[in-house]
Amino acid sequence: MIQMHTDNIEQINKLNEGTSFFLSGTVYTLRDKALKRLKEESIFPDFLRNAVIYHAGPTMENERGYISCGPTTAQRMDSYLDFLFLNNVGTIIGKGNKDTLVHRKYSKVYIMALGGLGALYGSKIKTKKIMMYRDLGSESIFRFTIDQFPVIIAINRKGKSLLNNRSKDE
Repeated sequence: MIQMHTDNIEQINKLNEGTSFFLSGTVYTLRDKALKRLKEESIFPDFLRNAVIYHAGPTMENERGYISCGPTTAQRMDSYLDFLFLNNVGTIIGKGNKDTLVHRKYSKVYIMALGGLGALYGSKIKTKKIMMYRDLGSESIFRFTIDQFPVIIAINRKGKSLLNNRSKDE
């Protein structure tokens, strides 16, 4: 299987829908509450520019030090796609359908992680640090160093979807 690194966003954004690969590098979690706060406060931290965003909320570590960190349904964050892409987010990892038109507009792929694999994805997280909004708990913005995350391109940069979904605007 293909190996990709988060430092190589340009190459990732050239991949076609249906391409599966292992992703390693740095990702930042970003979910509903943190997205809403960023937009309301009209701020966008530099560390998120050109970054890979993972729509996920990790669990607390268990007694053995393990966490679960499966993907969150990403479609409910579609209302923030323009905000993210206008602020130069590199790409997004999530679960389920997304708006194909916005991905085509900004020439960005959508990477899908598989639901039900939270323990597996958690085991691929090598470092974890809260970057912002500690008060949001699992919806804080985290920085993860990941190794060998199994993912697939669900929407290519031209808006073609592996899921054969149609945008609400089409």
